[in-house]
Amino acid sequence: MKNLNNKQTGVITVRVVLLSIFLTILLAASSTYLALKIGVLPSASIPAAILAMAILRFFKNTNIYETNLIQTAASAGEAVAGGIVFTIPALVIIHYWYHFPYLENVAIALSGGLLGILFSIPLRRILVKAEQLYFPEAKAVAGILQLAKKQLMHIRDMIFGACVGGVLELAQTGFKIIASAAEKWVTIGKSKVLFGFGIGFSPALIGVGYLIGFDLGLSLALGAWIAWGVCLPLFSAFTALTGPFCIETSLAYYRINNHYVGLGAMLVAGLWTLLNLLKPFYESLALAVTGLFKTHTQKLPLLASEQDIPGIYLFLGLIVLVIGMDVLFEYLFPLKTLGVGASHFFILVAVLYVFAMGFIFSSICGYFSGLVGVTASPGSAIITAGLLLIAVILRAFLIFQGQSLQSVQLPTVAAIALMIGAVVAGSAAVANDNIQDLKVGHLIGAKPWQQQLMLMLGVLVAALVIPYVMEILFNVYGLTTVLPHAGMDPTQSLPAPPAAMMAGLTQSVLNHNLPWNMLGIGGFIMMILIILSLLGLRKISLLGVGMGIYLPLSSSMSLFIGSLFAFFIQKIHAHCQGTRTQLQMNPGQPDASLLACGLVAGSSLMDVLIAIPVSVMKNSTLLAFAPSHWGGMATMLGFLSVLGIGFAFYRVSRANLIALE
Repeated sequence: MKNLNNKQTGVITVRVVLLSIFLTILLAASSTYLALKIGVLPSASIPAAILAMAILRFFKNTNIYETNLIQTAASAGEAVAGGIVFTIPALVIIHYWYHFPYLENVAIALSGGLLGILFSIPLRRILVKAEQLYFPEAKAVAGILQLAKKQLMHIRDMIFGACVGGVLELAQTGFKIIASAAEKWVTIGKSKVLFGFGIGFSPALIGVGYLIGFDLGLSLALGAWIAWGVCLPLFSAFTALTGPFCIETSLAYYRINNHYVGLGAMLVAGLWTLLNLLKPFYESLALAVTGLFKTHTQKLPLLASEQDIPGIYLFLGLIVLVIGMDVLFEYLFPLKTLGVGASHFFILVAVLYVFAMGFIFSSICGYFSGLVGVTASPGSAIITAGLLLIAVILRAFLIFQGQSLQSVQLPTVAAIALMIGAVVAGSAAVANDNIQDLKVGHLIGAKPWQQQLMLMLGVLVAALVIPYVMEILFNVYGLTTVLPHAGMDPTQSLPAPPAAMMAGLTQSVLNHNLPWNMLGIGGFIMMILIILSLLGLRKISLLGVGMGIYLPLSSSMSLFIGSLFAFFIQKIHAHCQGTRTQLQMNPGQPDASLLACGLVAGSSLMDVLIAIPVSVMKNSTLLAFAPSHWGGMATMLGFLSVLGIGFAFYRVSRANLIALE
């Protein structure tokens, strides 16, 4: 794709800033909900670009560069959520925090986000021109911007999806006239072995399932089948041996222990992923370091499309972040309770660790973002590696100081590791998204320094919004097994898979009291799957299987249903005139991805909006008006809603395919 004339490049206007703030708030809120609900975040760049184009159509004298600047800022909402929401909730899970303190969370999110932007400035010049990096999502977004310029984008698909998703979510979560899931348990044999079956009707998760594709959706379903077809019968048989059989008792025992089975499976899958990524880790880091220290002999003036934020401002920004993180860590770390000597030295080492590992992981995430895209980038494995490393370093440091930790001190040490890991994770997640957005600008001839300023605005807005949204959702639904109020329904608790994995990993390194037998079962299951994958069976996502074991059945099956829709529509189009080349050249049109993006955005935002009055009134049934005998009809309406969503996918994709002919 050829660069456009630099004379056409737009500027950062009041209109661009205000629209960027508005869209960043929307995407940050919806991404926070998805991160806590399922732990999977599709890239926000495409929906951000489409929303920006839809709004800018109401203004005169707009251009492709304004859309790009708004999209760049707005997509930071998803990136910041990927850093903080995947890590910080672990502090609540280990009972170090009992809620999400606002200012502390804002400071952690802002530190990691700004660090990721500053790191991506020198990395941009290296990675966006690397021949081995394909940047699939960047090319898709750039293609969408060009299609919008020619008035070819079907933005109405996304608006329609948002309306459908919002209405269905209001009916499910708010009014409760449509069921959000249906589950059935059956007992077999005299020993009362319990089996479970279920399906979910969530429009947000169906939309995410469509976007993540069939392979990952099948992996999640496989994990769900293992949980409900293997673990549940075993646990129910065990409870039957220890006392009178009771379905409620068996399900309670299953929910408590399967949490750790899934956690063990995710830990083993994450470690196996790390082992397989060692070579590309080395290659990406070598590329970044070589590019940074390469001497440039040419002194030609830079084109506008190659001008980053000047180096002096980059240097000053890094100095400000060093000072800011030193103050932040001094405030956050309760080192006196651990009896740590030379606490100022400890904090300095922590700051240096954040900068060193933040740059390394930002380089790796940026590399993988260019190689396979933001969504497919193994960011969770990289974050896991960073947290594992800091936990080991902390443990070694305390042993070297002759500290013998008491059990009451272990949550404090784990919390320090998680806070440091959260800043590193934030920098890596933002760099992962940032490099892709900067590549979009490179393809259309935008000014990098303007994009970088807009990214800073997006990070600031997202950092101010996400902690508040986390607190609201926690108060309404709870988090894993942590319920903030009495009488809350544990089945409605948000699973937060990545955060739970981070909490378990940190506790295991620090020898906290964990149910190792259940973790071992999950690890054993994953080892069998690893062996099967090595023997050449169908390629599956091992981490996806682990998440499928951990997530509630309704969530996993909703994601699987969405991936099934994508699979069948792809087959239909392959049989018709739409070729694979056409699908790639016209992202989001024939395969109804815009409809899926709308479903995700509309339903996620509606869930956050519903949570606000429910949190204020502390009444989970505040908006519900369905009668008590409505259960059967609600389930039937749930099935009908899924069929309706599937039909909408088919009609939209079919119409878009015909329009391309």
